[in-house]
Amino acid sequence: MKYAIVDLGSNTIRLSVYNTLPGGGFELLFSEKEMAGLVNYLSDGVLSGEGIQRACRALLDFQALARQFGMEELQVFATASLRNIRNTAEAVEAIRRETGLEVDVVSGGREAELGYYGALRTMDLRTGAMFDIGGGSTEIVEVREGRILRAQSLPVGSLNLFSRHVKKIWPKRGELDAIRETVAKTLASAELPSERAERVCGVGGTARAVLKIANVWYGRPAMERRLTPRQLHKLAGALLRRDEKARKLILNACPDRIHTILPGLMMMDALCGALCEKELYISQYGVREGYLCHKLLSRT
Repeated sequence: MKYAIVDLGSNTIRLSVYNTLPGGGFELLFSEKEMAGLVNYLSDGVLSGEGIQRACRALLDFQALARQFGMEELQVFATASLRNIRNTAEAVEAIRRETGLEVDVVSGGREAELGYYGALRTMDLRTGAMFDIGGGSTEIVEVREGRILRAQSLPVGSLNLFSRHVKKIWPKRGELDAIRETVAKTLASAELPSERAERVCGVGGTARAVLKIANVWYGRPAMERRLTPRQLHKLAGALLRRDEKARKLILNACPDRIHTILPGLMMMDALCGALCEKELYISQYGVREGYLCHKLLSRT
């Protein structure tokens, strides 16, 4: 059986199509994304009509693409993009009228849990922590002996850090200082674990983009998925110099994240410093795979 899932995020809207396997697992058949940047359509916490239409256009495009594969039904869930706005109900209803799709708006705590469940498909993280830096929020999960102790969502992500503090594409030194201050205040108010874990897992687009850059910068195989906190911090220092070498590295590795990668990297470096003692593992699976397993496959 095939499932088409759309993750309606603050920065990207992504369609992923999965095929279920006889043994209870699944495989990703293909994935397509649009950099919608819905955070940029917010004013006083309200998603504008233009922003809602931007989401609708992406969903209609994905519907047409799914039909080419003989799939009529799309499962759509939204995270901070619709959760952290004042007109959530209005946006959900407008999307339903325009596209015929029902949007499942996932709570912050639930999003964090789903990210952890998705990561478990690629690694055995029974004790430690997981984080997911999205466009409009950051999720953190603390686990011990296979049990979730705390799942939380922070209202700061790579895109809203950029939108709040950066006027042009490439942040100036003063803008970097403002981002650093916002990140520090956000983490100071969060309920972080009292001790750093030996192993921490990062999921989501920001973490995967940083890993891709790190593998190129350190001359490592593209399939390497591990970093130490020291390696991450050293990479952050190099990229935050914002010189020609740093710009070329970012443009070659993740051109679609040229505006959000530095704010996301600063959040990731600070999180890793607070959470991780020895090893950071970047999972290719996350909230979409967690949604597939716990919201869809569990029904069958």
